[in-house]
Amino acid sequence: MEIFQLIQFQAVAELEHMTRAAEKLNLAQPALSRTVQNLEKELGTTLFDRSGRRMQLNENGRILLRHTRQILSSIQDAKNEIAARTTQTETSIRLCVHSATALLPQLLADFRALRPDIHFEIVQRIFQDTEQTDYDMLIDSIGGGEVLPINSCVLMQEEVVLALPSGHPLAQKTTLSLKEIEDLPFVFLQRDRPWARIMLKACSEVSFTPNIVAECDNPITLCEFVRCGLGAYFLPSRTGLPLASDGITLVPLTDFAYGRHLYLHWSYGAYLPPHINAFRAFAIQWFQQLENQTLTHEQKTKAP
Repeated sequence: MEIFQLIQFQAVAELEHMTRAAEKLNLAQPALSRTVQNLEKELGTTLFDRSGRRMQLNENGRILLRHTRQILSSIQDAKNEIAARTTQTETSIRLCVHSATALLPQLLADFRALRPDIHFEIVQRIFQDTEQTDYDMLIDSIGGGEVLPINSCVLMQEEVVLALPSGHPLAQKTTLSLKEIEDLPFVFLQRDRPWARIMLKACSEVSFTPNIVAECDNPITLCEFVRCGLGAYFLPSRTGLPLASDGITLVPLTDFAYGRHLYLHWSYGAYLPPHINAFRAFAIQWFQQLENQTLTHEQKTKAP
């Protein structure tokens, strides 16, 4: 089994289309077909289920694809580590951010105060498969009861609060129940966004169906919708605070215990250069301090 065979197999497996894979690799289709056939002959099993011109990766193929990704990733890591030892010039971090975007500017500013040599490239594209990435690190979130992805660590745990226009009658209450808000209109993030998925799942688990009147991919715009009275909005209790502008009141929910975990993820088995390791350690400490400060503030607020 040769490296070039694995590269070609990965293209076919991920596209599940021989012609498109051949075009991507700039190869003749018959040569690519022979590579796949030779792999299947060597392994003594089929890697794809074929029906006419259609082909779909089977369980054997998925096993080989998982190991292929690890092998090719290890080869690239070896190249990166050797390059880092010989050049020591690469100081960029490609950071993908799906959650806590309102906190990102301060996080990066605080880190660059210590490491002004670091250059950040921010990506906000949604990746459905964390194994197929083009970033160094990812900030994302999952529901409180979900399993954390491998090679990840929790940055912060949050509860859910309700954002209301400050002039709304319910905004004057210290807490709210789901029964009290069942007739409210709601604004939501678009449903492919992590926070929207978490909240829709949470609502489903408590048999609460929000009346969604508007969806948007920008949390700042959603908070402006709230301020203007278009609808209420579920916000994470800590990372959502910077989004709450004047004219918005945040009210805790008494019977909605579902929260979220904000986490940091890096590629499985990937070599992390020293400057990326430094940012990982800094981000973990930074969010821990933020969580402690918020908890202290909440305790003082609740004190008699």
